[in-house]
Amino acid sequence: MHPASRLDGIDFSLIRQINALATPLSVNLGIGEPNLEPDPELREMAARASRVPWHYTLNAGTIELRREIASSMSGIYDPAREICATAGTEEGLFTAFQSFLDPGDEVLVPNPGFLAYATVASICGASSASYALDPDGWVIDLEDLESKIIRKTKIIVVNSPSNPLGATVGAQTLKRIVELAEEHDCLVLSDEVYGEIYYGQKPASMAGMGANVIVLSGLSKSHGMTGLRLGWIAAPESLTTPMVRMHQYVTTCASIFSQSLAEMILANKSWNRSWLEQMRAQFSIQQEAALFSIERELGVAVPKPPGAFYAFVPVPFCDTAALARELATEAAVLAIPGVAFGTAGEGFLRISYAASVDRIGTGIERIGRYLRTLNR
Repeated sequence: MHPASRLDGIDFSLIRQINALATPLSVNLGIGEPNLEPDPELREMAARASRVPWHYTLNAGTIELRREIASSMSGIYDPAREICATAGTEEGLFTAFQSFLDPGDEVLVPNPGFLAYATVASICGASSASYALDPDGWVIDLEDLESKIIRKTKIIVVNSPSNPLGATVGAQTLKRIVELAEEHDCLVLSDEVYGEIYYGQKPASMAGMGANVIVLSGLSKSHGMTGLRLGWIAAPESLTTPMVRMHQYVTTCASIFSQSLAEMILANKSWNRSWLEQMRAQFSIQQEAALFSIERELGVAVPKPPGAFYAFVPVPFCDTAALARELATEAAVLAIPGVAFGTAGEGFLRISYAASVDRIGTGIERIGRYLRTLNR
């Protein structure tokens, strides 16, 4: 029995392939998982959430959670009709693409950019094309993006803060992308799952920028809840309605436990504000340690990324996919090859600093030591 043709050419991502090479001795600077530990109050909220009845909720999620999500997004969206809780942001991405893409449609994705965008588009029978980012700050090249919009373009994907770059997109650029999409009768999907992880000014959001905008977000990255799979879609009612219908057949509803915990987190505004401040302070220290170690051990001064917890480090002299595998097996350190995120990522390694300062220093020292052996 052969798998469906929609899986032809689709393998486990390079991120997962590299992480599968981990051993107990490995330093993991590869996977995009925050090293955040629940504080006593978060654990107490989780204990209370575990005691809710273990029943289905409405497909879109409990109205209480949707009200809190709407409140966290400045009241832009109607919680009853314009928000859907999902099993993580990746299910939100899958649901959005399944709801609006037909075979023959095309999705525009950033290059470098998160690999799931093109892969999920392919599963839907659509194709993908990439738009360029200027390596000087990894800003969106609007001229290139506009030149790539064609008749079959259905969705433009924006990711700010970016995985793998940590780059953010300014409000004026976001507004121009919405205008371009309106002019060409296509949608914009804004992946904002790293929106609360920033260093300095809070990144601009696409929420409420247009009737053609779908926003994805969640608590996985900001609250260390990757395994609890709680995200959400926010969009005007005309877009949310078909997505809730599709979401029903993907997963019925998000986990009631995760929904209840998310509701408590968002409702406890004083605690949540304090948590987010401490989270950003922790990642800021880890970022400083990573950038210092990268310059000392790898001889590269990487500009401070304004968001997320990744450094995109140039290693231009080798095949970085092969290098990442060698680092995993020969140097016991995991880093992700930039080519995993598109052709423009070749010559880079994505190093995650979602790890303790000691582990960051050890891991980057191992990378540097291995690279020096290659240069001998």
